[in-house]
Amino acid sequence: MSAMHKRGRLATAVRAGLLAASMASVWSTATFAAPAQEQGAARAFAIGPGSLTEVLGRFASAAGAAISFDGRQTAGLQSPGINGHFSIGEGFARILAGSGLQAEAQADGTYVLRAAPATGSAMELGATTINGQVLGATTQNSGSYTTGAVTIGKGEHSLKETPQSVTVMTRKLLDDQNLNTIDQVMEKTPGITVYDSTMGGKYFYSRGFRMSGQYQYDGVPLDMGNLYVQADSFSSDMAYYDRVEVLRGAAGMMKGAGGTAGGVNFVRKRGLAAAHTDVTLSGGSWDNYRGQVDTGGPLNASGTLRGRAVIAQQSRHYFTDDASRKDQVYYGALDFDLGPDTTLGLGIAYEDVDANPCWGGVPRYRDRSDLKLSRSTCLDPSWNTWRSQRTTVFSDLKHQFNDDWQLKVASVYSKNTQDIKYAFASGAVTPGVDTTGMLGSMYDYDQVDYGLDAYVDGKFAAFGRQHELVFGANASRADKDDFYSVAFLPQRQNVFNPDKNIPEPDDSYFIDNASRGGPVKSVTKQKGVYSTLRLKLADPLTLVVGGRVSWYSSETDSEFLNGVAPQHSRSRETGQVTPFAGVLLDLNDNLTAYASYSDIFTPQGNYRDEAGSALKPLVGQSYELGIKGAWFDGRLNSAFNLFRTLQKDQAQTDYFSSCPSSDGYCYVNAGKVRAQGFEAEISGEVIERLQLMAGYTYTQTKTLDDIDASLNGAAFNSYVPRHVLRMWGEYALGGALERFTVGAGVNAQSDNFRLSPASGEKITQAGYAVWNGRIGYRIDDTWSLALNANNLFDKRYYATIGTEAFGNYYGEPRNFMASVKASF
Repeated sequence: MSAMHKRGRLATAVRAGLLAASMASVWSTATFAAPAQEQGAARAFAIGPGSLTEVLGRFASAAGAAISFDGRQTAGLQSPGINGHFSIGEGFARILAGSGLQAEAQADGTYVLRAAPATGSAMELGATTINGQVLGATTQNSGSYTTGAVTIGKGEHSLKETPQSVTVMTRKLLDDQNLNTIDQVMEKTPGITVYDSTMGGKYFYSRGFRMSGQYQYDGVPLDMGNLYVQADSFSSDMAYYDRVEVLRGAAGMMKGAGGTAGGVNFVRKRGLAAAHTDVTLSGGSWDNYRGQVDTGGPLNASGTLRGRAVIAQQSRHYFTDDASRKDQVYYGALDFDLGPDTTLGLGIAYEDVDANPCWGGVPRYRDRSDLKLSRSTCLDPSWNTWRSQRTTVFSDLKHQFNDDWQLKVASVYSKNTQDIKYAFASGAVTPGVDTTGMLGSMYDYDQVDYGLDAYVDGKFAAFGRQHELVFGANASRADKDDFYSVAFLPQRQNVFNPDKNIPEPDDSYFIDNASRGGPVKSVTKQKGVYSTLRLKLADPLTLVVGGRVSWYSSETDSEFLNGVAPQHSRSRETGQVTPFAGVLLDLNDNLTAYASYSDIFTPQGNYRDEAGSALKPLVGQSYELGIKGAWFDGRLNSAFNLFRTLQKDQAQTDYFSSCPSSDGYCYVNAGKVRAQGFEAEISGEVIERLQLMAGYTYTQTKTLDDIDASLNGAAFNSYVPRHVLRMWGEYALGGALERFTVGAGVNAQSDNFRLSPASGEKITQAGYAVWNGRIGYRIDDTWSLALNANNLFDKRYYATIGTEAFGNYYGEPRNFMASVKASF
């Protein structure tokens, strides 16, 4: 495809530009770095009086800073708060005035609380045991598995103040487990089930329902992942993100149109207020090598211009034969204080994936029994190709009107092109014959996404109490211009002696012999206005009410290579209202009980009933009742909830009808399903020196009403196990072994199954547990080493169960990754 060569030349130019920008950032950081406590222009802060611990935490969160301390240092101390325009260093100084303490800036941009020197004496710094930390929303360098604030809603609120289930995968958690792709992150996120697509990529499920297109970037919603050629995932690397926030349950306030599963918010790294660089080199099993540089700091003497550059490259093979992948990531960011109240942020990322994948999984015998192949078996030819290139541009503007009100405007642009050509074994295996057919596909995928979000967030006083109001609007657009073709190859594949040299067909073969495919162009637009009101009804009681009014339109033009007439489909929804309501009751200083209701809709206007009318949207409601806890000044968070989700009016095929559609059938609004269960999660510092992320989820799905009455009462989604446990912890040893850290974790689940499309019988994967571990060693303040081991006991299992014909994916065998990191 000639387009690939043009993109290659563009990629080279982009890489060169970003590399030059990265080098300039490093040079400028070294040249203009000012003393950290003096860096940053003055900004507006309005922090009320309270305990010193509480005021420090609120200021650190608002300033995007992290401060470490011994909890005994602040015990019993009060602070008058802060109100006015200050730099970060000045703000800490005002808050700590008269306390006998000072915030000392560190080389990595964080602060440490120490005793202030006596007036007129020289400063003497003794050894300080750091066993406490006030956390903000930014997680890098926090050393924590939890966060002080989440931003997946508008503004910043603690997990305890958020009346929905939210998990935050912090930067330390991502680094400790070597989670470098969205697939890997979701596989380790509590409450999420991951399912492999035969076309590559992954499907994500939450509370029994599939996530689809529910992504935010710095709070800006996009349609990325919706009807995506790579399932719900894509090639995005985690190198330039600070954290990933995952919400479970209907997320109508985030976006409007979407599913009942939840949403994901990627929060990118920003310019640093103090010069800091991390260099990481890793190498492991199956020739898996990765190098990453993350550097940034102030770019002028006053610190009003701050930069960041991230470069990552990875080359790896897989445990399956002949599969390989190369990733390149380049990211640059600038944050510029236009004045004491206004900050402009800009960022650009370029990602390139060049892979020879093994897709499709393996088949089974016709009686659904396991072929018992080696886990390294790949039944694909050696010419499988996947090339993906993505450019993403970020921008945002924050303005503080006064001490109570602020404005944020953010936008995201993303362009992704993919060229894919592959074949995999497809067909149940007959004993003694041992061969199966080969299904091939060819894709030329182009998608451009735009997103804009603007909101005002502020506090106001009424009835003797302080309340909060958010109102805003957002919009998104997705343009797709795809071509695909699927065809069976004339060769057959021997599953016990696979031939990697099956000839690669010309593009014309896929077109002339297509079973389905053709050009597809679509434009999807969404826009909406929203508002959330947090009313403080009493000291312990907060009512949260909100709503969104959405407009949605989608138009798709499809042509078909198999002789079906071209089709134009259109879906439109006007003024669709999605409400939200929640109540929070503070039981004491640590525990808050909550209840919430959220709503969502999914347009289905591209489906037609027998009368030719467009179907109504699928609608869903989520109900939650739970209790959340925050301990040790927010360094430990816990949550437990009961949930129920109802989804109705799902489009279902009427096989006794005839319509001019791609499959020849009409559709009806008939499906109604329910998912319910409970979740328990804990994250953060459980005891001194122990960081833990652990989540257990029980999910039960049930079909309540289906066009096929025989399915009523059966499980709606058999892919999602009833029991799922995700856990990872790291402990810093003391005494003579104080330079060592030890980490361990487990991914465990009960059995799940898929019904055979041929016989209707179950194909089952028994429950399993996969254990992982890590040993870290700090050589000095700059250098550290780590060794990660995955699947320690070499458990053999199917990560995804498919049908007799294809789609059965083995989980990774035991593997290792060694890393060396320099921080300075």
